[in-house]
Amino acid sequence: MKHKLTRELVGPIDYNPSINQLWKRFQELGQYTGDGVRDDIIDSWENSKKLGISPFQNRIQEIINENELKDRLEKNEELLTYATPKVNKLSDILIESKTMLSIADNHGTVLYSSGERNVLKKAEKINIFNGGTWSEQSAGTNAVGLVLKKKQFSQVLFSEHYCEKHHDWFCVAFPILYPFTNELLGIMNIAGYEIQMNSQKIKYIVSEAKNISKSINHYFFKYALSNHLFLNTALEGVEDAVFIVNGGKSIVDKNDAARSHSILSNIQTLKNIPKLDSLIDFVLQNGQQILREEVSMDKNKQKFICSIYPVTFQTENLGAVIFFRKNTESPTLISQPTITRSTHSNTTRYSFDDMIGSSKEFTDVVKKARKASLIDSTLFLSGETGTGKELFAQSIHQASNRSNKPFVAINCGAVPHGLLESELFGYEPGAFTGAKSKGSPGKFELAQGGTIFLDEIGDMPLNLQVHLLRLLEERVVTRLGGDKLIPLDVRVIAATHKNLKEAVQKGEFREDLLYRLHVIQLRIPALRERIGDVPTLVHHFIKKMSGEFGKRDIVVQSDTMQYLTQYHWPGNIRELKNVVQQSLFNMEGNSLSPFDLPPELLEGPVVEDEKVRLIEAMIKEDGNVTNAAKILDISRATMYRKIKQYQLTAEDWNSKKVKSQI
Repeated sequence: MKHKLTRELVGPIDYNPSINQLWKRFQELGQYTGDGVRDDIIDSWENSKKLGISPFQNRIQEIINENELKDRLEKNEELLTYATPKVNKLSDILIESKTMLSIADNHGTVLYSSGERNVLKKAEKINIFNGGTWSEQSAGTNAVGLVLKKKQFSQVLFSEHYCEKHHDWFCVAFPILYPFTNELLGIMNIAGYEIQMNSQKIKYIVSEAKNISKSINHYFFKYALSNHLFLNTALEGVEDAVFIVNGGKSIVDKNDAARSHSILSNIQTLKNIPKLDSLIDFVLQNGQQILREEVSMDKNKQKFICSIYPVTFQTENLGAVIFFRKNTESPTLISQPTITRSTHSNTTRYSFDDMIGSSKEFTDVVKKARKASLIDSTLFLSGETGTGKELFAQSIHQASNRSNKPFVAINCGAVPHGLLESELFGYEPGAFTGAKSKGSPGKFELAQGGTIFLDEIGDMPLNLQVHLLRLLEERVVTRLGGDKLIPLDVRVIAATHKNLKEAVQKGEFREDLLYRLHVIQLRIPALRERIGDVPTLVHHFIKKMSGEFGKRDIVVQSDTMQYLTQYHWPGNIRELKNVVQQSLFNMEGNSLSPFDLPPELLEGPVVEDEKVRLIEAMIKEDGNVTNAAKILDISRATMYRKIKQYQLTAEDWNSKKVKSQI
């Protein structure tokens, strides 16, 4: 019964009674032994029982609400745009064969259905409609649920269903998989309930559904090649070894260079390579690439330079592609990853050449920072979160006479308080349970001769502030569990977004440490205080990130820039960068419009004009979202996003249409 419909489906009179008796026996005994039922069906029956599914429930248990359905439709727009017209072309044969064909997402939630009217009506009674979720957890054994588990073609016929209410139905489901990573994008499902049916018509509709699923998979293959150029490069053959991993971090493919490599060919899992495993975690969670990171791969400490690129589709990170190149470069030539992990950084990525802005507020502080790089005094940086305090710290180090020595950064608020002391000051062997047998130097020792950057110093516990004060005064460090004084030659740069004078008054920060840190002070201005730099920063981030989205020569509309310069930017530069990235993702074509901006930026009277235009377009097109989007020259996904953003409903355009007619 694998991969084709058998005579049981075509002649259910012979099939249904025997399976039905086996199903009853399973429900009575709670287990099944013997022949007559496929293994995957038995496994699913047993799992359904464990999940607490009632075999006598009348309808499925999980139905998402209207807002969630809108989100799912928007998220799966690419899939639906391609698949829906092909499904609609089968309407005649669906009617003749008295079947229905549904498209479900990767959760098993139905997004679109087409078919014979009576079949659709009967399906609604058991919640087979848009928003109904046909997972095993919701509906027991069914074809969609099996595809969700195995990502393979599945069919469940009549009494093979776990729930008795579904015994009149047969269903056949095909997975829609993303190429390279094999992640499930959606499911194509055929369902019907006619006992006496035309076998040729059934075979034909199943064959057509299979062809559609193949067509969709081929479409996404071409999509992947055009939108992820590194995949194309990997397939064509490069000198680098290449791994392709899926969303579960499993290695699903390697190129010839990796398969023939003496070390890489033997690697079957990333779990035994902790650093690479953590880098993949970051890429999958954040959707950002990491470039040229050094990784040791084996006991012989064979080192590679790794670049990791996310594979994304419909806002989901489906996997990643890893490029390996043998490290033959000097350590000083290896650039750092895209994101600096402050507790591991031992060099710099930024210099004063990376400073962007011409406003007086910004150029004044840059001038002072350059001056501070010429002296060796303790430096204190204050400023709101996201203003670029570490950029200043790295630039000052890079311009100082310590630039050829380490720059070590640690976020005092990100390290658990119980570990911060050993991270900062190091520890001797046996200092605590789990300590390394040879002990470990702390960040101050690692920064010897260079600069240590104590970010978020305001979050340091009071008991550690005493040790830091002593270190700053005596310029020596004692490891945890030891008594040896280790002389230090380190420049200290501290930073915080907090008001430390208020913290002193609240008893949260030592006053003597505050004065020890406040030797040379620099305040980094908030972005709203240098708003004139926003256009320059926007164009810089667009130039830097547009390639990630396959875009070039992007034009920022004047209305868009007006919104960007009027916004108050509580998250400062970091928020601006994220907004540009989100807008590049949202936009269609090469023109960045206000429609592409996140909703929090769209404040003021112009918003009402935008809402009016949306409603007028919907009135003109009788509520047809696709046609209204064409009038506004935006995508259907953007149209749905704006309707949700302004909390518009059909009443908004229907009521206004009625009033205009009156």
